[in-house]
Amino acid sequence: MNNKEFQIKHRGVTDKLIIGMFTLLFFIGGTAFPQEIATDEDSLFGADESTEISTDEDNLFGSEDDMFSDSSDLIEEVSDDLMEDLSTVLLTSDSGVEIGGDFFFDLSADWKGLDPDDLSGSDISDSLSLDLGATLFIDARPDEDTRVFAKAEITSPFYTTTGPDGRKFEDIVTITELFTDFNWDNQVFFRAGKQTVNWGVGYFFSPADLLSLSRIDPEAPDAELDGPIALKINYPSLLNNYYLYTVVPEEVESYSDLTIAPMVELVFGNSEISLGAYYQYNKAPAAMTTITSAIGDVSVYGEGYVSYGSDKTFVIDDGGITTTTYDDEVFLKGTVGASYSWSDDLSNYNLSFSGQYYYNGEGYKDSDIVNVFETPQLFGSGIVSSEPSEIAAFLMDSGMHYGAANASWREMFGSDFSLSLFFIENFSSLSGMIKPTISWSGMDNIDISLSLSRMFGDAGEEYAVAGSTAAVSLGVSIGGTSF
Repeated sequence: MNNKEFQIKHRGVTDKLIIGMFTLLFFIGGTAFPQEIATDEDSLFGADESTEISTDEDNLFGSEDDMFSDSSDLIEEVSDDLMEDLSTVLLTSDSGVEIGGDFFFDLSADWKGLDPDDLSGSDISDSLSLDLGATLFIDARPDEDTRVFAKAEITSPFYTTTGPDGRKFEDIVTITELFTDFNWDNQVFFRAGKQTVNWGVGYFFSPADLLSLSRIDPEAPDAELDGPIALKINYPSLLNNYYLYTVVPEEVESYSDLTIAPMVELVFGNSEISLGAYYQYNKAPAAMTTITSAIGDVSVYGEGYVSYGSDKTFVIDDGGITTTTYDDEVFLKGTVGASYSWSDDLSNYNLSFSGQYYYNGEGYKDSDIVNVFETPQLFGSGIVSSEPSEIAAFLMDSGMHYGAANASWREMFGSDFSLSLFFIENFSSLSGMIKPTISWSGMDNIDISLSLSRMFGDAGEEYAVAGSTAAVSLGVSIGGTSF
């Protein structure tokens, strides 16, 4: 039986491990009901019978003279000075500086390489990892027209190493944001410095996000993305917004290194449409559009992307495996998605769902050409090394059609247990992953999660580099908090 037949046979079956795990999860969730609620009548309804109750109608409702007196005394004109004082209170603070952040201490134990068809013969590798750190921010507002904001992330291990792949100081302390806000006559608003810039609206995939320096991780789609150093100019007009970004790379040397990116956001009823463009010398110019709206209780969104040429290097078979670039072809990308949440009156069922389809015009129709096992010449030609991390990066976005979805049931039956199911697939290579997770938050400042990841597809494909395998992960978060 070849790999394709093996994959098709087992994808229709959702492995015995996953079925067994779900049975256990629902059994646990179904038996975890909320405790009995105390109903102290005095606490609910107040004073006892000895409390004297006034029945004087004038005291309760006021006299006729009070009711029909001149109401002009009740209204005072708000002075301009009072409005200015209110603006100062809202936009500044006594100290002029606010400091805060988040702390995290996460431990994860992983068991990889499980063979769902032969557990006893599995080549299992185990590991334990620590993620300790914090994010810190300083928000300074010396007056209502000026703001300075700085944010940094500190992560373990807290030491440096030598060598080309050594850990450097910037790997320990990372500046994620550093900018100033100011305005001209409260009509045009400026932001200068390193800032988050998210043009896209997609949840798992976002081809329209032209300026972010990092991409969405579909397994952690809510994580903050790394943004560029830029000057943003914003002109709001009624409900619409007009933007102009000038992006400056950290190692700028000439005007040709700058990127110009205009964008407009337009509101039509309950829908919002954005249009934007991107230009940098010697880079493929691109344009994007997004739309967000709602159909009943379902939130829907879409993105479109077009570029003239591509900055990607493509692998081709031209009588031999080699690479090429395309500077004069049009490339299209697009995505559509939807999300929905529902909860009953007793909060026994807190359900949510998100799903998205992604078309990648820069992907390969035939995924075998980038499969390192199907095309071993990739190693010999120096296109990719044998390092697992480099192979994973090489295969990223190699397909043309993708899908991802996540369903969650938070606080099942009002308990401390939550259940989620994540799915992603590269439909071009028929490789993907399904991942059920159960989590428990029954203790203050401690969260525990257990997940089973099932990778499927031919060995060497994007989501199944090692073939069809499974992995179990146990995670503990201790003392995570915001301050």
